[in-house]
Amino acid sequence: MRQMLYIAARAPRPGFTKTRLGSVIGHDSAAYLYAAFLHDLAQRFHGAPYELGWFITPPDTWPEIAPYVLSSGGFQTVIAQPDGDWTARQRALFATMPEREEDRTILIASDSPQVPIANVRHAFALLESHDLVLGPVHDGGYYLIGMRGASVCRVLDGVVMSQGDVLAILTEQAHRLGYSVGFTEPTFDVDEFQDLAALRTEVAIRADLRATRDALSALGLLDTVPSQRELVFAGEQPR
Repeated sequence: MRQMLYIAARAPRPGFTKTRLGSVIGHDSAAYLYAAFLHDLAQRFHGAPYELGWFITPPDTWPEIAPYVLSSGGFQTVIAQPDGDWTARQRALFATMPEREEDRTILIASDSPQVPIANVRHAFALLESHDLVLGPVHDGGYYLIGMRGASVCRVLDGVVMSQGDVLAILTEQAHRLGYSVGFTEPTFDVDEFQDLAALRTEVAIRADLRATRDALSALGLLDTVPSQRELVFAGEQPR
């Protein structure tokens, strides 16, 4: 049985990745921080008991991503994301599992650099008894999706990823199609300026977020308390 973990990765280009965060901290800074996310994820998952691959966009970006993720050593599978929206690109990855002789495939987002190995290990364990596994994020989406067999990719048909309750919609569709669903521990993703507060909490206690911690420090974003500006973007009144 071949178990495969893919990490979805965008080119760490200013104005191309982390644009909502970049609108607040600057697009150069957002791209710099995102590159640190990729580095930490590569370091953490290299050597795990399953194969690691990268699901990249745009197709020509591997030379930009490789310096951040290949320092961990070893060959890693690289697949370019096809055309289409994020739903179609995910579906294509899972639909082509048989071509790569994969029995269990998991895709995680690079927007959550803190995802621990334990969550992915749990997801693979869940795929022994479930067709679909999802890792919730607190905004109603998901940071992880895994499937046992290519046919399960049907659960993505017609699902619009921009919806705030996409996790619930995907779960409902899976049950309607007769697929069993398991869930890993929820976490957060880093899309907005206010998400940096949760990220700072993680880097303060985790040894496997060194690149992210160093990037936050270099950018002057490693405050231990929310700044006045952050409170405003979080929708709170500064005190």
